[in-house]
Amino acid sequence: MKTLLFSLLLSTAAFGQNDKSGVYLTFDDYLNNKLSYEISCATEKHTIRLNEFLNEPFITVIHNGVSTKLNKASIYGIISCTEPLARFQNNEHFHLAEKGGVWIFYKEVSVAEGKGSKMERRYYFSTKGDGKLMELTAENLKAAFPENHKLHDMLDMNSSNNIDQYDTFHKMFRVNHFLKECSM
Repeated sequence: MKTLLFSLLLSTAAFGQNDKSGVYLTFDDYLNNKLSYEISCATEKHTIRLNEFLNEPFITVIHNGVSTKLNKASIYGIISCTEPLARFQNNEHFHLAEKGGVWIFYKEVSVAEGKGSKMERRYYFSTKGDGKLMELTAENLKAAFPENHKLHDMLDMNSSNNIDQYDTFHKMFRVNHFLKECSM
């Protein structure tokens, strides 16, 4: 619970308020900070709907009074005034948590609990910013870095495999700390 709370505070502190909002049509646009349908969060408003409730394959952008549908498979991602970068894979969105040795993303999912449900944060990673997102597990990391035996050993030594936890001492997710240690 403490780790989850800290992760929530981390994402709010790091990404709580953005200066602008819009759509990154490509990964190169993201790298070059080139937004389409851009607004200044301080002075303008627009709407970006993810359309996930009905599992639609497009987002809807209402910008300057004009509604535009953009296919999720053909854009890199979006940034809003109050949320970090969200990129798409298989019509789902994943929020950026950290860029490092691996890019870490998360998704809030509903998990059954007793007679109800609760929201839980699940972590995913990509070896590069526009690479395929995979669940953040030791086995997936080993598969992504098959030649990095030092990383494999570090993952094996940490039996709890809490690689999805933020390391407050090193100020990065544990998996990125492991990768940094392996490159030294």
